[in-house]
This record gives sequence, C-alpha cells and structure tokens, in this order.
Amino acid sequence: MSLLNYEFGPKNVYLAACTFGPDSMALLDMMQQDGVSPVVCFVDYHLGNNLATARKEVEKYCKEKHLILEIKDAYPPEGKSEKEVADWARQLRYKFFLECFLKHHAAALFIAHHIDDVIENYLLLKQHGVKGQHYGWSRVSTYEEMIIVRPLLQYSREDLKNYCDEHNIPYNDSYSNYEEASQRSLIRRDVVSKLNEVERDQILEEMKKKEAEISSLNATVKKDLSQTGELGIRSLIALPEGDFAETIIEFVNARCPTHVTVTPRLLKDIRALCLAPEVNKTLKLEGNNYIVKEYDVLSIDTDGLHLPYSYVLEKPCKFSCPAFDLDFTMGAEDRRILPEDYPITVRSALPADVTTYGGYLVPVRRMLSAAGCPAEMMRIWPVFIGKNKKILYVPRYDRNFVEYHKSKLTIHIPEEENK
Repeated sequence: MSLLNYEFGPKNVYLAACTFGPDSMALLDMMQQDGVSPVVCFVDYHLGNNLATARKEVEKYCKEKHLILEIKDAYPPEGKSEKEVADWARQLRYKFFLECFLKHHAAALFIAHHIDDVIENYLLLKQHGVKGQHYGWSRVSTYEEMIIVRPLLQYSREDLKNYCDEHNIPYNDSYSNYEEASQRSLIRRDVVSKLNEVERDQILEEMKKKEAEISSLNATVKKDLSQTGELGIRSLIALPEGDFAETIIEFVNARCPTHVTVTPRLLKDIRALCLAPEVNKTLKLEGNNYIVKEYDVLSIDTDGLHLPYSYVLEKPCKFSCPAFDLDFTMGAEDRRILPEDYPITVRSALPADVTTYGGYLVPVRRMLSAAGCPAEMMRIWPVFIGKNKKILYVPRYDRNFVEYHKSKLTIHIPEEENK
C-alpha cells in the first residue's frame, strides 16, 4: 500500500521541496518507498552555518540515493521588514519550483506540510480575524502550471521526526525555517509546540466545525462516486479549488485503466466542461480515456466506442452513425414519430431521461437495465425527441427481440462488432 496515498504515474517525473528538516526528509523517503525517485529542490538563503550544513547534507543524501538535486542560491534583500523578506522568499522559491517543474516536465510538486503547519496557519488567520472556507492547505492545489501535493497533512511534526528516527533518515531539526514569517514562528514556538494531544484535537475539531459546509460537500461527492462511479457536477463545482483538483485526480486515476497525468490546464478544461451549456459533451484525456458529461454527472469512457452523441434529423430520411442505422424515408408512424414532430433529435440516453412504460413514467436507463440491457449498450442506446423537446420514442430492449416495424432501425451491438 502506498505510504502517501497518491497515484504515481510510472513514467512521470515528480519534484520534492526539501529543507533537510524531518518533514521534508520523511517525505523524500516515503516517495522512494513508493517507487518514485523525485527531483529534489533546495533553496540556499546563505544564512549561516546551519543552512550551509543542511545544504551539504542534502547534497550527500542525494548523491547516495542517486537523486537529481536542484539548488537555488538566494541572498535576502537588505533594508526590508521581516514580513517583506518572508514574502520575497516565498515568491522566489515558487518561481524556482516552477522553473524546475518546466525543466523536468514534472507531473507534480510535493511539499512536506503537516498538521502542525495547518494548525499554525489556522491560529495565525484566527488571530487576524480572517474568515474563509479553508483554514489550512488543501491536499492538492495548483500554482500556475504546477500541481502541488501535500500528502503529509495527517501527520504531526513529532510523527515525522519519529519516522526519520525509526528509519535512520538524516535530518537537521535545529534549522529554523527561514521561509516562514516571524509571527508564525512565534506561534510555532509558543503555542503549537506546547500543545498536548487533547488540546491539539480540540483545535482540529474547531477547524472541522468551521469547515462543516465543505466537509458536507466532499461527503456528497464521495457518496455519488462510490454508489454510481460518477461525479455529481453540482456538488463538484461547489468545492474549493484544491478539493476540486484532488477529487478529479482521484476520480480519473481510479476509473481509467492507464495513468492519466492531470495538469492545471486539464483541471480548467474539466471545470469548463462542467459549466458548459451543452448537456451532452466529452473531453478527451490521454489515450482512449474520455471524461463524459451527461446532464449533471461526469463519468469516464475508456475505449472511445460508446461516447454520448446527438444528431438532428430535419425530415424523414436515411441516416447512419457509429451507434445505429435508420431508414425513416417511408415514415416512422409505427414508432409514434409523426411528420409534424420534425425536426427530431436522436441522442444517447441520459440519466435524467424518463419515458412512459406500462402506464407509468420511469427512468429510461432503469427500464433498460431491468430488461437486461448491457452497460456498454446502455451508453449508446438512442432516444428520439421531438421539436417540442419531449421524448417521442425509446426502442425496447429484448435479447430475443424480433423486428416487426416497417421503418428500419438497427442499433450496433458492441460485442458483435468486436468478435
């Protein structure tokens, strides 16, 4: 089982931010335990012996582990406040990460933030009276062209120290992280470091209550996915950016037979797909993997053979497409389709479609499923819609069906085509 609970692509390159602290060194080891050799990114701010020692130790570690090491030499600006210098440091290192990301064509940047960092961030924002949906970091987020993963948010700083000690992983805990503003450092030193387990749990519970709405949305999305294998669009697009990104990454790689590298550009395209006015649309991923939008749900198609479709017939005619052939040139009254119903739309059945069966309104897909229609055929099964936007006709499914209509309609059976 993966230590980091992340789906790594076998051909992908991953970056790992490193300070030689116990958190980032534990992350490096866990990534390697999962079979990944990350490109290590280290910023040297030239702030004295501790940092110089950390740099040498990182260089030694990477050489021993045969890891690529990228180092950024930086020199703090003079005459600036501590807050201004901290802002400068953050901008510098993320610019450096982005340069490395593009240089190595990376799939994601991994950062070793943990639960103590989340608590520090929450207490700092609370101190300033800042209110928002997320008080910590999302497990997955984006920055320009980068996917950023923070897989250690369930661990405490002490947990990661213990991990390093138990696995004989070198680290330097005396180096005060220059990348944080002084106010956070004070909170870390005077508050978080002195919390016992009960106090820590109380703060985490307080954070959960403040994020109850987001937690509820996440639960709704996960419930839809576990029950149907699909994502409900309304709940999905209501998620904050980081939760949206994490959900899409997990969804795509759980449903696709081959690994798909999700990029910020792809996340934007998927969000645009969700918000598009078309109720029936697809987005190609890698290989034969597609994300399929059908009304208010997203699903995955893995062979490109059974994608949703929609065609408009202006008058009775012959028509052929990959899903079916029809010949209505002599009329289709025997299917309750009249000349005045044109133009008609023929499209694949969608989750929201209902039709009359046995005197009752029933969902089309439920009707087909009850008749034993295979899932691969249900994806291409046609419904006929009149110009008034109402369903006129849905062919019945029966394994032993004998055609009796004078009008011609042949639905292509995927299994037979593949034999």
